[in-house]
Amino acid sequence: MFSPTVDLIFRLILGAVILLVGRNIFWLFIALIGFLVGIELAGIWLAGQSPWLLFLVGLGAGVIGALLAIVLERVGFALAGFYAAVFLAMIYGAKLGLNVQSQFVLFGIGLLGAVLVALLTDWAIIFLSAMAGAATILSVFNLQPVAEAVCLVVLVTIGVLVQRAMLVRQRKSA
Repeated sequence: MFSPTVDLIFRLILGAVILLVGRNIFWLFIALIGFLVGIELAGIWLAGQSPWLLFLVGLGAGVIGALLAIVLERVGFALAGFYAAVFLAMIYGAKLGLNVQSQFVLFGIGLLGAVLVALLTDWAIIFLSAMAGAATILSVFNLQPVAEAVCLVVLVTIGVLVQRAMLVRQRKSA
């Protein structure tokens, strides 16, 4: 559908947005992570179909997530946890040699993410969005495992610190 260069730039931009503003522009975070999860799952479950169909499935998942985040914020938070946990499981499960493509496994991991966010709302969203943003950025590079782990920790730390500073500033002004 897209050229490899466009796909790389697109993923880098999406990853940076998710990494740095996931909690503060929550509806955008859930739209972007929903889009990424939708594309990944469509690629698994609809293998061989038109790339445009995969894109539309991703777009649909993102729009549904954004609408829920705007209309029913608490449901949106839980859905964001679900999406982020599934996305991270798909990316890092494969790297660890785990079979996480099973619908039941992904659903279970997603439920854990939803519960985590429901219990710890702000901090869970900050951490999961930083993880998802970092994973999206790193997915475009072919790094050795140790280098990827170090980059992941650095990027997640940056994402958490930036989002925490925004959250503190937002609460002080309120």
